[in-house]
Amino acid sequence: MLCSAAGVAREARSRHGLAAGSAAALAQGLTAALLLAARQRTRVDVQLECNGPLRGLLVDADESGAVRGLVRANALEGSARADEPARFDPRPLFASPHDERAGMLSVLGAPSGGGSAHRAAFPFAGADLGAALTLFLRGDREEGGEMALEVLVSAREPLVAVVGALISPLESADAEKVRALGKPLRQGGLAAALRPTAEASAIAGALSRAFDLGPLRPAAALQPRFACRCSRERVARALRSLGTAQLRDMADKDRGARLTCDFCGAAYQFTATQLSELFPQP
Repeated sequence: MLCSAAGVAREARSRHGLAAGSAAALAQGLTAALLLAARQRTRVDVQLECNGPLRGLLVDADESGAVRGLVRANALEGSARADEPARFDPRPLFASPHDERAGMLSVLGAPSGGGSAHRAAFPFAGADLGAALTLFLRGDREEGGEMALEVLVSAREPLVAVVGALISPLESADAEKVRALGKPLRQGGLAAALRPTAEASAIAGALSRAFDLGPLRPAAALQPRFACRCSRERVARALRSLGTAQLRDMADKDRGARLTCDFCGAAYQFTATQLSELFPQP
């Protein structure tokens, strides 16, 4: 699987007003969630808590290509100083200078049609999100899988290219072949395939030649898009859960309420009269 997610990453940057470093870190998370959701054919939440200045991120995606996300620190700058594209280095954002044990990573799979959710949580060491999620893939299924994530940045454009690759064996006998591809991909192989273009078909061709994969043919395609599940109805339900006393206090003292979605920035305004209509009926 290949995912080119520069478009949704730029939209997320615009919605949240992110500085270059924060935007690149979120771009990696958005791409990872899209790949996992497409592979598992379900909605996937990825949450990172880290000791670096980013502090963490939260993203979710579903099998249709919808994705949204946020980071805990919006104003972190990147390290790009030149106009020529270079690989984004997430280490200064994800990890503290004196502690390589950067925190905790959790993955939640929630079937879209209902059913029980599956959560996995494990330590996040270093600053390579693709490598950390590879450990999840190896533990989640017997055949495993390998993930690599790349963001190309420059002083002129914080998000030149945003691409991820997820390789899984079609047969259990190919598991070791797939495992051998992971490290080279994460250590520059995927980044090299991004030049001169970040189009998925061109990247697939470059990877095929670089790793002697033979001819590749498209099997399916999705169009990633930034999409949020928030709505006025959901916000109203959340307000109603506060109870009559707190709703009455907001209506009397504040003359209403204004709530903003952390994922997409949408604002929902409720007047005092509208809040009173949410009071539980006897």
